[in-house]
Amino acid sequence: MEPNEKARIGTARNLARSLIKKCKIKEAPVSLRTIINLLKTTHDLGVYPAPNFTDRLSGILVTIEDESANTRRNEIHYNENHSWHRKRFSIAHEIGHLLFNTTCLDSAVSSYDSKSINETEANQFASELLMPLGLLKSDFKKGVDVKSLAWKYIVSQEAMGWKLASNTSLLTRI
Repeated sequence: MEPNEKARIGTARNLARSLIKKCKIKEAPVSLRTIINLLKTTHDLGVYPAPNFTDRLSGILVTIEDESANTRRNEIHYNENHSWHRKRFSIAHEIGHLLFNTTCLDSAVSSYDSKSINETEANQFASELLMPLGLLKSDFKKGVDVKSLAWKYIVSQEAMGWKLASNTSLLTRI
């Protein structure tokens, strides 16, 4: 990371909000199927389970370019053996990479660095896509139960806890 280079957290969140708006999603849980169906048409995206991933690999986005046909296909592969919460976050995370254009070309996997700018942006995108702050604020007013919010948004309790903790405007209402 360059000294003056920072993750575009606000951009990641706004990109997720824009995608939710385009898909006309107005309540939780956010439908990844609806989002994927839109991205199939706009980004030639396919999403596939991967039964042979090691436990350490949650998902990967691969862009396959065919220069002779001047085409580009995007594929998300997610770890079929992970929990449904983890699968949803992994798919949302990889969609973030797709929209930020930070992909692995032709299956060449770069080294994973969870503190990299690209990973931070994809994580922020996934968090906002699955737990949009606008919807969360409305639901949070109805109760503070992390477990029930996690259930409603189809995310882990840990992910919901992080989302709530990172939005101090919500926590001041406790």
